[in-house]
Amino acid sequence: MFRVNHIHLKSPDPKKTAQWYVDVFGAKITGEGTGMGGATTVRMEIEGTRINVTSAPAGETLPQGTSESHYGLEHFGFDTDDIEAAMAHVQSHGAEVLLPITQMGTGSKISYVQGPENVRIELVQPAP
Repeated sequence: MFRVNHIHLKSPDPKKTAQWYVDVFGAKITGEGTGMGGATTVRMEIEGTRINVTSAPAGETLPQGTSESHYGLEHFGFDTDDIEAAMAHVQSHGAEVLLPITQMGTGSKISYVQGPENVRIELVQPAP
């Protein structure tokens, strides 16, 4: 009945933030434009998932985000076949490691990194 439509991120520099997702996760920019209140929007896609990055509307100041655990939308995750290589790649693009690679009881491996604007991102290598 439902499926994810998109993930929406806010950034003071949507083009720079979107480029980070292009460089790190292979996102494809699918469009740019002006949205509500004159905000700049960059639309991208990663393996069928749409991600929008938007600036604050004109004249509006937004508070900083947090990559710490919190209520509300806390993080989003990407699957990978090789978490060690993925972590090396992400770190080479300046992402701060929030949780080193951790083996879960299920056999999967996970790690958390901090992306632009303090977005918490999980990398998951599913169990074999």
